[in-house]
Amino acid sequence: MNCTEVYERSESEFVCVHQAVVSLLTVFVDPSVSWCWILGHRPKRAIQWWETTVPLNPFGQTYNGLIRDVAYDLQMPTSEFIARAADFDDHGLALIQSDKPMPDTLCLDQIPGSQQAQVLIKNEASLRIYLPHAWETAQVQSFRKGYLARIIS
Repeated sequence: MNCTEVYERSESEFVCVHQAVVSLLTVFVDPSVSWCWILGHRPKRAIQWWETTVPLNPFGQTYNGLIRDVAYDLQMPTSEFIARAADFDDHGLALIQSDKPMPDTLCLDQIPGSQQAQVLIKNEASLRIYLPHAWETAQVQSFRKGYLARIIS
């Protein structure tokens, strides 16, 4: 794994992983932590029309036809994320791992960057991974000091 050294901040530690794909980054995902929240997943990387089925409302009505730029959050058990990680290898990833599911009303993009770590820690987050696109540099942030050093050693 092509990593930088671990950098520390007051509330967390960071490492950068170069030329990363999602399945490679699962080494940082702790199987003993219950939940993975994937933010803003786009099943179609390019913004182009494609035919698929999407829900129209929470009551089961769907639309099958041309759509584009679909993005959504997913929350799943960590074991399921690890089992499906290769399905995300062609994509970027924004992931938060936590001991409990994230609240319905938590919208991380509405929280100033300087306050996000504290909000995540209050919601029992232990890890954040950001990979802008497949095969780029990922940033891995742990809210448990010493965790990243154990993984990369």
